[in-house]
Amino acid sequence: MASPQALQMGFRLDGHHAPETNGRMSVCRRCGAQTDGPNGLHIPDERQLERALRWLDAQSLSSGIDRAKSRFNN
Repeated sequence: MASPQALQMGFRLDGHHAPETNGRMSVCRRCGAQTDGPNGLHIPDERQLERALRWLDAQSLSSGIDRAKSRFNN
């Protein structure tokens, strides 16, 4: 059973992107978090919570940089 923190992080990852798996392993190729199946939802392991948070933070920073670049170029 997943902890409330893992479920919350899974919800945040699901809001960011749909899990991308190879159909055999229940690991998202995009963020590396565990999923509940090839077409399921993110359910990171307790040991993956910090890594998932860092990944989401990096994606947010990257998006902000891209937005700033596009505003500067227009």
